[in-house]
Amino acid sequence: MSHLDHERIACPGCGATKEHRIFRSLNGERVASQVERLLDGTFERVTCSGCGVRFRPEHRMLYAHYGLRAWVVMHPPEERHRFEDLEPAVEALFARNFANAPAVVSAGLRGVRPRLVFGQHMLSEAVRVAESSMDPALLECAKLLVYRRSLGDLASHGAIELCYEGRARSSERLQMGVHALRSGTRMGALEVASSLLDEVKHCRDELEGMYPALFSRSYVSATRYLFGCAVVATSETMDGEAAP
Repeated sequence: MSHLDHERIACPGCGATKEHRIFRSLNGERVASQVERLLDGTFERVTCSGCGVRFRPEHRMLYAHYGLRAWVVMHPPEERHRFEDLEPAVEALFARNFANAPAVVSAGLRGVRPRLVFGQHMLSEAVRVAESSMDPALLECAKLLVYRRSLGDLASHGAIELCYEGRARSSERLQMGVHALRSGTRMGALEVASSLLDEVKHCRDELEGMYPALFSRSYVSATRYLFGCAVVATSETMDGEAAP
């Protein structure tokens, strides 16, 4: 079931606050029009009446699409440094919600991993990944390869994350948005070969041994191996060595 609420949101441009109608939960099987907006990045987009900045309010929300076996909890980007505390809560909530579910529902959700994401852009990514039947863990492993192979170009942006935005027209390349880690602001884009997905698929067992949390925990993100919590919370600069 989808649930709407009102929350006072600050404009990222001028700081002015205004009450906006937001989703607390969204059932992707029932509200197809909002799923389309998630896919194209316009979900909940508003324009500040004071400075004219267009933005998507950051807040907490649950997205579920049982047909696609997707169950995603979104938190604002500024809460990312708490991911180690939030993960158990998300996983426990998922377990509680379906502990007494009808057999037909439980059977359909067997093996589903709840997901924790930070920011509207990463919720959109999670929906795109579910719609395209991609493996989130392998996508994040592909991003780790991109970081390693493009470190010189990406390091100039500071602490960032890559957000899958879809396939280029040729379908041979993946479009990635480059977002500031702390604010979620989109800073640019790059395209990478879609063959990266095949590359990581062939060495899945090895990667699972190297990055177990990507395959077992709810925060399925390359950033957990690239940046420490303290760096995420206090700085936009890269610290330490990029993961291979």
